[in-house]
Amino acid sequence: MATGQSLLDTMEVMDRGLQLQSGETGVTLGLRALNAAQDHFESLMSLQPNVMASSIGTVTTSASTESTAFPTGLVRLDRLQFIDPTTSRPSWDLDRVGYTGDHYTSRTMYPTVQFNSATTGRPVRYWTNGSHIYWDPLPDATHTVRYYGMKAADDITASGTFAYPDIVMLPIAQFAVRMLRIGKDDEAGPVIDLGNQIFGPVIQTLARFNRDRAPGYDYRYTHTE
Repeated sequence: MATGQSLLDTMEVMDRGLQLQSGETGVTLGLRALNAAQDHFESLMSLQPNVMASSIGTVTTSASTESTAFPTGLVRLDRLQFIDPTTSRPSWDLDRVGYTGDHYTSRTMYPTVQFNSATTGRPVRYWTNGSHIYWDPLPDATHTVRYYGMKAADDITASGTFAYPDIVMLPIAQFAVRMLRIGKDDEAGPVIDLGNQIFGPVIQTLARFNRDRAPGYDYRYTHTE
């Protein structure tokens, strides 16, 4: 497994003047550059649906409380599922509300299920602004909801394990070296362009990990007309 020192070593290959071995003067600055590069990589990766979606966790609702704090460090939310308290397994997917604040509008979702602003119960829909998750209907108790998505990795340290596949090491190290070469008042545009260029092929590779056939249609609603 690669470590932060593996990335520091790679940076030295690209710039022989760097001093990035244990105890040398450039280690702290090198790690800062690597973490900035990793943050930029994650900002690009989070735009790709389902890629690096290894983060599975839960959030809980509170009775008569409209929202729950967004999971810390989650940079891309792929899906929410209600967890059955008896089986501890998912019972249904929560539908995403597309309009701001629309989780509290009166409507009929199914032929026999109606909601309005006074309805309480188990959540079946949600709206989020990235800071909180708002539930519909208003939770009537403590419920558990599972999330799937991508979380930002921990900061890179010299001894810590690198969170991503080895193919990500080179572009992150290359981006970090380029950042260290930026002089005062230099424009940021060339570095941003470099990030898009060197991370692009890696992200495409990771995004195409699943070569299975496309999923079938999912018929979830009853139509009367």
